[in-house]
Amino acid sequence: MNIVVIEDAAAIAKTLKKYIEEYDPSYKVVKILKSVESSIEYLSIHKMPDLIFSDVELNDGVCFEIFESIDIKCPIIFTTSYSEYWQKAFAVNSINYLLKPITKKQIFDCINQYENTKGYYNDEEHNLEVRNLLNSLIREKKAQYKERFLFKKGNKYSIVNVNDIVYITSSEKLTFIIDDKDNQFLTYESLSNFEPQLRPTLFFRISRKFIINMNFIKNVKPYFKGKLKVVIGNNNKELIVSQSRAPEFKKWLNF
Repeated sequence: MNIVVIEDAAAIAKTLKKYIEEYDPSYKVVKILKSVESSIEYLSIHKMPDLIFSDVELNDGVCFEIFESIDIKCPIIFTTSYSEYWQKAFAVNSINYLLKPITKKQIFDCINQYENTKGYYNDEEHNLEVRNLLNSLIREKKAQYKERFLFKKGNKYSIVNVNDIVYITSSEKLTFIIDDKDNQFLTYESLSNFEPQLRPTLFFRISRKFIINMNFIKNVKPYFKGKLKVVIGNNNKELIVSQSRAPEFKKWLNF
C-alpha cells in the first residue's frame, strides 16, 4: 500500500514513516511533502496514494488549500497541534484527526480503522453519501456566521461589518481585508480560518489567495484555460477565478 505524508517538520515526518512501516512492511511511504505548493504539484501528476497522513499548518499555508486544488479520492488522517480544524477536516475525506504528540498506538489504531473501512472508498456512491452527510452535520453544528470583525489599525481598533467586506486576500502569511471604502485591515489569521466564519451564500473562495463578496461583483467574463475574470468593488479590481474553482463558482452564481 502506498502512503503520502504531508508534514513540514522533518523529525515528525521521519517518526510517522517509521511507525507506518512498522505496522506492516508492505505499507510504503512513497513521498514526504513539506508544503502546500509541493503537495499540489506532486498530487497533480502522480497516481493517487491509498492513504494520506497530513499536517494542517504548513510552511506556506494550510493543507486545505491542497484539497481545494486537487480532487482527493483517498482517505486522509490529519496530524496536527491545533484542535480547531476538525470540522474542515471531516469535510475532506478525513477518517481521523490526531493531535500531536502522536504515539505509535494511535498510528496503529488509525491504520486498523482504515483497513476496516477502506472498501467504502472504492464505492463512489457511498463516498458521496458520507461526504454529504458530514457536510450537513458540520453546517448544523456551525450555523452561526460572523456579522462583524474587530481589527487593530495603528493605535486604535476598527469594527468592520461583514457586509462591507469586498474581498479578503493573503500574501506572505499575512491576510488583508478590503472594505467598500477601500480601507485595508491587516490580520495574521489565515484565509482558511476566515472561510468557515463567512456565510457561504455571500462569500466565495475563488482561489488560494482570494475570498470575494458576491454583492460587490460588477461583472464576470471568461479568461484563458477555463479560468474566469471577476471585476469587483468601487475601484474595479480584477481578480481571477482559478480553473479548478470556476465550475463551482458558476453554480454559486446560479449561472
